[in-house]
Amino acid sequence: MSQASLPDQSESISSFFALSGNEYQGVDPGNLRGDPCRFARPSPGPEASLEWRGPVSFARAYGAAPGIDHDFGSRWGSNGDQRVSLRVEVASDTGLLYVYDPTWDEYAVIGSDVPLAAVEDAFARASQLGEHPSVETFVTLLPKVSAVRPIPGHEL
Repeated sequence: MSQASLPDQSESISSFFALSGNEYQGVDPGNLRGDPCRFARPSPGPEASLEWRGPVSFARAYGAAPGIDHDFGSRWGSNGDQRVSLRVEVASDTGLLYVYDPTWDEYAVIGSDVPLAAVEDAFARASQLGEHPSVETFVTLLPKVSAVRPIPGHEL
């Protein structure tokens, strides 16, 4: 029985990365074993790393947080469709800052206990970032945000 020769996969992979532009920056084409979904979401780069989760996981961890969502536009990300929101409790000036990506139907929490005034200030300065800046770039306009912790008792 003869063996069929396989095409050089490294050449095909290199071509794929070259054609994708910056979509897969931070992905090592030489190390593609392991997670089969590693291409599902491009690496956000060195600015910040967001932990994306589905709607059920987000609702379990943060859905019970009371408050009013302040919308800061749906123009974020390479598709210009990610929505940034700050959920502020009544009689508070801080809240949960998160982003929703309708393409993937996923949420990422940017920070908890984030001041409304800081988000409003960052949003006002965001016009200098271009037409569809990444959420990670928007985060660089904010003062240091507090660590994100799910609401106790709502973990998966």
